[in-house]
Amino acid sequence: MTHRITTFTTALSLGGLLFFLSLIFSVPGARALTSSDHGVGYTSSTGWWLGTYSLDDGTRGFCLQAGRPSPVGHPADYVEGDQLGWFSPAQSAQLAYISRNWAATDDRLTAAAGQIATWMVAGMNDQTPDFYAARAGADAAGVLDRANAMVAESSREASLGVTATADVRLSDQGPSSVRVELMVDRLSGPHELAPSTHTGRLDLTGATFEDGSTSATIENGVDVPILPTGDEQTVSVSATAVFAALPYGDRIRVAVSHDDVQSLLVAVPASAAAHAGGEGTVVSPLPFQPTVRTVTSATDAQPGATISDHLVVDIEKGEGLLPHWGLRLDPQVDDASDAVGALLPVEAVVESSLLGPFADEIVAAPAAPADAPVVCTVEVLVSGPGEYDTPECTLAAPGYYVWVEKIDPSRTPADQGGTRMRPWQSTFGIASEITRVTAPVPAATPAMLAKTGIDPVGAAWAGGVALAAGASAIILGSRRPRVRAS
Repeated sequence: MTHRITTFTTALSLGGLLFFLSLIFSVPGARALTSSDHGVGYTSSTGWWLGTYSLDDGTRGFCLQAGRPSPVGHPADYVEGDQLGWFSPAQSAQLAYISRNWAATDDRLTAAAGQIATWMVAGMNDQTPDFYAARAGADAAGVLDRANAMVAESSREASLGVTATADVRLSDQGPSSVRVELMVDRLSGPHELAPSTHTGRLDLTGATFEDGSTSATIENGVDVPILPTGDEQTVSVSATAVFAALPYGDRIRVAVSHDDVQSLLVAVPASAAAHAGGEGTVVSPLPFQPTVRTVTSATDAQPGATISDHLVVDIEKGEGLLPHWGLRLDPQVDDASDAVGALLPVEAVVESSLLGPFADEIVAAPAAPADAPVVCTVEVLVSGPGEYDTPECTLAAPGYYVWVEKIDPSRTPADQGGTRMRPWQSTFGIASEITRVTAPVPAATPAMLAKTGIDPVGAAWAGGVALAAGASAIILGSRRPRVRAS
């Protein structure tokens, strides 16, 4: 902005003109505009301007080439900085930071300081910052301090770009979530932005947000609860995040004059974007309901016999339930997707109790009597639908016996799937579970005959006589009559 309010006559070389025209007309949608007037700033006592310039589209900007004439009244066109090749990436990053933050200011000290800061990065034309600050008169010292602070801030905060990472955190034991972090590639080094610095859009596949939607506006660095969906044994969730209109990066826009006058660094709206994708796989967090059908190994028995219970294990299907037996992650691996065979079935303990003896026939009821006698309690570890047999129990006395079963999820540790298993309890008195035990009928003994009033000796003698008579009858009856010869 080396502009003194006088008339300058300059000559533009043909090569330079062709160069600028090639840039201007190569930009899609390029719009011809004119620097209409001074913007905000100071006019020195000798007529030099220090501050921003205004363009006829309402944009303001800082002069880039110290020492060139004022751009007021000269036509110009917007050109993206990366097409000009005038500055290094670091310079472009600082100029982008300065223009984004201060080119549109309405404060004249800030505008004057921003102009000096722009020249300190782009080139001073063999002058010093305080030389230009003097144009602010009594505010010169304040303008110079502010310009130095702007350059220091821009060298620290200016960036080449911004990136995002999405972390999908799935759990079968508690809440699942997605967190998106933003990382700014600053000239001073990579910097992770503080939580809730910006908002973006997050889209889910294989899960929903708590309100049931699959798209939401989120903040960076904040855990967003999600609910995996689907009724398979494993659930895969993917997340796509887009953070747009971010104030980072080295994009600059220049109003390039058609004449040999200052070109203007104009304020560009925040336009950087960061995209991220993440995915994860986890065993389904849906609960599953095991069931057991049982059949005793014997419906009739005698004291001293042993019996077992035959178990048919299955799962119940219903709304909100996993229609499959639950899986768990093999503790030898870190993630379900790390290796084939990393998933194992959840194990459940089926506890079987043989109750009895009951003197009367057993009547079905929702639960066993609280004081029911227990013959034994045995356990079977099951790992999915199938058929299993319990260990045996001994029947000690006559009466009626019945098996009852239950599954208590607390017997399975939480990290092995216990929290996703629902409890199960059999009813009491199921016919297929009942065994009747009866004592054998004893053989007749002398003592038993004596109780009937029969003399054991006489009975034996009489029996012998009867036996002898019978034998004699058989012998006599077997004789054939003799036939004499005539």
